[in-house]
Amino acid sequence: MTTRSDPRPKPIDIEAIRGYFSDPKTVDHYVRAVGNIGLWNTERAVFEKKIERQSRVLDLGCGAGRIAIGLWEMGYRNVAGADLSEEMIAKSRAISHVLGVEIPFFVEDATNLSFEDQAFDAIVFGFNGLMQIPGWESRRQALKEIWRVLAPKGTFIFTTLDREDSLYSMVFSDQDNIEHDIARNSSLIEEGDRLFKTEHGTTFMHVPTRPEVEKELQRAGFDVVDCRMRNEIGREPERVLEFSEDCRFWVTKKLTSNNGDA
Repeated sequence: MTTRSDPRPKPIDIEAIRGYFSDPKTVDHYVRAVGNIGLWNTERAVFEKKIERQSRVLDLGCGAGRIAIGLWEMGYRNVAGADLSEEMIAKSRAISHVLGVEIPFFVEDATNLSFEDQAFDAIVFGFNGLMQIPGWESRRQALKEIWRVLAPKGTFIFTTLDREDSLYSMVFSDQDNIEHDIARNSSLIEEGDRLFKTEHGTTFMHVPTRPEVEKELQRAGFDVVDCRMRNEIGREPERVLEFSEDCRFWVTKKLTSNNGDA
């Protein structure tokens, strides 16, 4: 007796994410961002205020090095970059070599980092990268690893989209849009997931609510010290607005205990 295979797509997983960020069109998009975009005004303002110059800083999910190289140009001399994609890291190394920037770049999975405990004073997970990890189980593991490799009272800065923001509240209220319908789209895992097409491929993003993130940060052992939408922090030029939607900046501090297993 033969059985038919299930024609529905499987839930999105980390290998699909790796494939997207290793695609030449996606890599080229991030390479161009290093030269054409650089650090956002708001990123520069937050880093200036929240990260001391002598800090050991990890740019996690560094892509082609936009943030890491920007930090170096701001005067941070103890910066490292890490990304899931070997292709991105190859480009990061090539660009930093051309620019004369001395930044080590590593191929790393955020859910299983190879760095030693307390290796960094600050970690930046920019451009909504944490929310491109599918499933809260995996995102919790990433937060656990970030907590582990941060020094005591270390700073963790990241951004997310916001499902309660005017744009995304409208997007998720559209009941005909299969991009975020977990009942009809078997690639999705949780409420807030979104699988959508870009000019360089189909990508995944979890769009959380603010209380959702606050709960997970508390569970992971982080204290939120600042939480604002980008447009509340400062203004960006048109090229940045075209590159990325408004997002929420999270500035957190590592607490002395981790409740991740609670």
